Amino acid sequence: MQGKNEERDYLAFERLTRKRILLGLIFAFIALVAIFRFVFEMSERELKKILEEQKAARSALELEKPKLRGFNTDGELVWNIEAESLSVDEDKGLVTFSHTRAEFYDKKEKAIEVKVGTLIYDQNSRNMEMFNGIDLTTADGLKVETEMVRWFDFYQKFVFPKGATIISEEGNKITADYLQSNRTLDQMEGVGHVKVYIKEFKDEELIKRHELTREKVQLEEFKDVIITAEKAIYDRVRQIVVGTSRFYERPFRITSPDGKEVDVSQFQPKPTPVFFKKKEVELYANHVEVHLDTKWAQAIGNTKGKILPSKPQPSEAPALKVMRQQTTYFVSDDIEYFWGEDYARTFSETLVVQKGRFARGGRITYYGNYIEPGKEGKQKALFIEDGAELWQKSGEWMFKENLLEGVKEEELKKVIQQEVDISAQRIVVFLNRNDLHAAGMVSARQKDREAKADEVLYYDAEKKFIANGNAYFRDRDAQEFFGDQIIYYSDREYIEVNGAGTARVKIPEKYREDLDKAISKIKGEKREETEGKNEEKKDTKEEGSAVEVKR
Repeated sequence: MQGKNEERDYLAFERLTRKRILLGLIFAFIALVAIFRFVFEMSERELKKILEEQKAARSALELEKPKLRGFNTDGELVWNIEAESLSVDEDKGLVTFSHTRAEFYDKKEKAIEVKVGTLIYDQNSRNMEMFNGIDLTTADGLKVETEMVRWFDFYQKFVFPKGATIISEEGNKITADYLQSNRTLDQMEGVGHVKVYIKEFKDEELIKRHELTREKVQLEEFKDVIITAEKAIYDRVRQIVVGTSRFYERPFRITSPDGKEVDVSQFQPKPTPVFFKKKEVELYANHVEVHLDTKWAQAIGNTKGKILPSKPQPSEAPALKVMRQQTTYFVSDDIEYFWGEDYARTFSETLVVQKGRFARGGRITYYGNYIEPGKEGKQKALFIEDGAELWQKSGEWMFKENLLEGVKEEELKKVIQQEVDISAQRIVVFLNRNDLHAAGMVSARQKDREAKADEVLYYDAEKKFIANGNAYFRDRDAQEFFGDQIIYYSDREYIEVNGAGTARVKIPEKYREDLDKAISKIKGEKREETEGKNEEKKDTKEEGSAVEVKR
């Protein structure tokens, strides 16, 4: 009996012990949670305190003297505000300055100065809004005309929500319905009726100071340049200008500092292609990009334009000087141009037209300084590829411009004045010499003349055509020549057939009478010769008979 009582006491003690342990664990967990909560709240307070201290350190407001200065995290002065008077809205955290002068700094140097009637400063975001008579100038002499300016301190950006016009001392202008920029105004983004007009650059030191180009500065290259676009980016640091439109399938987006895309339709409802003008070149495209550093430009999407008449260069060939006097039109989808090398090429079906003539091909490349293999010196050359065609209504213009004074043969003059059409897989025109090289299923037609071959070469100085490989030539008198190689001298109308060849010849009408006389004369001489020989044979036979009789 006693043993059973001891067992019950032991079990009761064990249950009591377990309850105590469980309660201890519960109290310990509660205490731990309380400790963590206390630490967290203290940390949050400390964090807020640190942030407030940093915030206070980055701006200093002096109420006795209406001044406000802003610093970056490195302690450098970013902006400085001085005003005649101010008012403070403590509930909204806004400070309103009146008759204010604000300075913005970059790398410890003053970059922009603003004189404005009203400046509102947000103490929470450190942003500013300026309006009521804005006079904004940069250290480079740029002047900004606008109704309102907003400064977003965290992004270090200016926003001109009602548009702006930026004017240089030389008269260069950038305008847009909406414009935003960094604090030095050398990285600008515009939306709505963006127009960049460069009248001229006179200050070469300004270009070098801002590293507009590391190449030798050619100021005339930047004269009278116009770019208009729905949206444009000008990055002076990266030396890039980009303009785009809603016609382009991959247009870039311009996002405001508050993270919203700036909708171009709010400023420019009707889609409009990009327009570019430089000297005598004008073009429209869906997208245009220019890299000043590499002197490279590209126009993409429905590109069409014209090259206006320009002043001929003294070193150019006479034919080129004449062609410069006419307007040249071009249509393509993708064109790039390296103006430093005078080199241009297209990547799609291209048509180039002048009055009375055109060139067409799957792609066209123009070299202003082409070095032909085996030849000395540089020249201008045009490469037309992927289904090339050259057409000219008449060569009359060459006579009018006295380019063919040495041509005396009347028949050749008639040939040159006739329409000509040349097609091939590839055509190369050497513009300085007016020579031509066509390859791949070549076909050349000129009224009643036609030539076909694997390759055709034309040398203008010699007025010589050379057709190589499966060559065929038909002249105006319907004479046909076939051979491995046919050479035709147009000034002499002389034809040479080399290799395995045949010919079907029709005698020209103008030579027929002379030829008939010659043939008749030859026949008469042959008749007299034959009769003479017959008489000799008769005498011989008689002599022979006499001999025989005599025997």
